[in-house]
Amino acid sequence: MFEMLFPVFMYFIDSILSVIYTWSFQEGRYRKKIVFVVWSIVCFFIQIAIFEMLNSRFSVNEVAGIILNICILLFMQFLFFKKDIQKQLFIAFSFVAGKETVKYIVSVFSIAFTGLWNKTFDIILAKSESNTLDKLYSWEDISLAVIVIICVLFYAFLLSVYLLLISKKFVRKDYLLQTHENVFLILPCIATLCISITIKMMIISVENGMTVIVYDSVPTTKFWIPVICVLLLFTIIASVILFQKLVQYNEEAVKRAILENQVRQMQKEIEEIQDIYTDMRGLRHDMRSHLSNISLYVKTIIGTDSEELKSYIGKMEETVSRLDFIYQTGNPITDIIIHQKSQEAQKKKIQFDVDFIFPSKQKIDAYDVGVVLDNALENAIEACCEVEGEKSIYLHAFVKGNLFFIEIENSYSGKVVFDVETRLPVSHKKDAKLHGLGISNIQRCAKKYMGDIDIVLSDTGNKKRFNLTIMMYGKISHP
Repeated sequence: MFEMLFPVFMYFIDSILSVIYTWSFQEGRYRKKIVFVVWSIVCFFIQIAIFEMLNSRFSVNEVAGIILNICILLFMQFLFFKKDIQKQLFIAFSFVAGKETVKYIVSVFSIAFTGLWNKTFDIILAKSESNTLDKLYSWEDISLAVIVIICVLFYAFLLSVYLLLISKKFVRKDYLLQTHENVFLILPCIATLCISITIKMMIISVENGMTVIVYDSVPTTKFWIPVICVLLLFTIIASVILFQKLVQYNEEAVKRAILENQVRQMQKEIEEIQDIYTDMRGLRHDMRSHLSNISLYVKTIIGTDSEELKSYIGKMEETVSRLDFIYQTGNPITDIIIHQKSQEAQKKKIQFDVDFIFPSKQKIDAYDVGVVLDNALENAIEACCEVEGEKSIYLHAFVKGNLFFIEIENSYSGKVVFDVETRLPVSHKKDAKLHGLGISNIQRCAKKYMGDIDIVLSDTGNKKRFNLTIMMYGKISHP
């Protein structure tokens, strides 16, 4: 009786673990509790109907059983989860491959455990003096129940660990799988399923009309079959880890290319602005010289200062002074970027305060500082635009020993969500490929100088502040 219940318990475990595993990857159509309960019940009875009732009339071989299992999972995903065919195929194949492989590990375990239990049971019976037939049958039933329960729990434990490892290692669950990428992930699962079918053919054979189990004729298979099965499971897990590393590498390469292009574009723009800046500085100097000469000439002719002339020349000098940048940081690149961002903030009615000095004595490339300022201030302005009422940005920089710190604090509204993998804020931009690209570029520049970034959120009443601190290490260059 208990042996007959063993597959039923396995169907029940498969139903529960399959919905938990699927939910870790996909977004459900309905509430989580509803999906969990209905999926578990429906999936359980479908398996009972196909593999127990149908199998009693029509023999379902191993290959057909695997195909049916995959189809059941795909059908259940179609009913309860949003469509993502590539990911759903991977979930179905990886789950069935794990389930079929774990079964053989448990089968060896059950044989070994049953043998050990029977020996212990025989010793207990031999020492017992009052043994009736009913008592022996009762003890045998208890033994079978214990063995079945332990094997079921062991099966649930192994399958849970396998699925948990895949779920944990598959970090980028929001990544849209391409067909060729999915083939890379599914092939190890198919190979595992093929080997599991071969293992079953090796384990059970028919000789002279009698069923022969290979464990009895070749005892070493009790060791090698579980080892092969564990290696197969780790092959699937390793393929997931490798795929994630490749995705991460490709994304890093794209981000690196975008950053390099951004630096090149910035260099080109700043070189053009620097030429204008140099011409403006020369023009400003010439204009002031001309105004001074005009003022002196008029004074010589008239013999005294004219209030009207002084007022007129003063206004002209004020106009000329506007040709200069408001913020003098000690580097034309940072001057230009801060000036541009301050003008943009002014147009959007954002208070913009600056206390920034470029670290001229340290070996930090001005273009890298420019990338940091450009991205950080752009993000700050975007965040302020979503705030109603008063909004402000504060830019501060200071040097402490060999360390250069840049601090940008700005107003923000709403909720800041952090990426689980990168620990960086997730961008709200529609283009998923640009998620957090500005912040990641800032972090990349900081790490180039053995530094990093730190983000602190504060909420005091109705005022929310986003504080970004960038640390860069630069050896002081002594002249």
